[in-house]
Amino acid sequence: RTLPKQPCKGNPALAPILLARAVLQETKSELQKTEEQQEKRNTMLEQMVTETASQLNEQVRSWGSTPTTHWLGAREKQEKAKAECLSCIFDINEHLGELLQRCEKLQEQVDYLESRHQPDPSCSCDIFPSLEQDQKRLHCMEAKVVQIQDDCEKLSFASGSLQKDSQQKQKAIEVCGWNSCGVRA
Repeated sequence: RTLPKQPCKGNPALAPILLARAVLQETKSELQKTEEQQEKRNTMLEQMVTETASQLNEQVRSWGSTPTTHWLGAREKQEKAKAECLSCIFDINEHLGELLQRCEKLQEQVDYLESRHQPDPSCSCDIFPSLEQDQKRLHCMEAKVVQIQDDCEKLSFASGSLQKDSQQKQKAIEVCGWNSCGVRA
């Protein structure tokens, strides 16, 4: 990593601020990549939920001609897919939390360095307006992280509801699995 040229060559106190700003930018980049991964996983989760619901509906329609063991296999696949999705969401949320903490610590360091540094009146640096822009960007990124976390909670709730619905349908199918002679179909 190379440091950018100091805008004020005679003022070495700017070096820590510039370094902190570079690290903050790198963390923001990581956060953006994580957001993109979250989007992909959310899309994958939605597809899996849709496919599972479609499979259940198809199985309900074709019930009677399908052996009971087929239902058990489908149920195992659903449970495995649900566990994988929940694991992905948990891992992403954990990683997002870590990145957010790093951003907050870096922001604290930048604020501390800024408070220690009193700009030289003879220096015509434009470092502080850029810092305001960085703070606005950081605030925007934090808002996006909160929004992604809310979306994850909503998806988790939706997948839980779908799982409960699936279990209720499975129980209903098992209850209705007796034919008119009292013998299981």
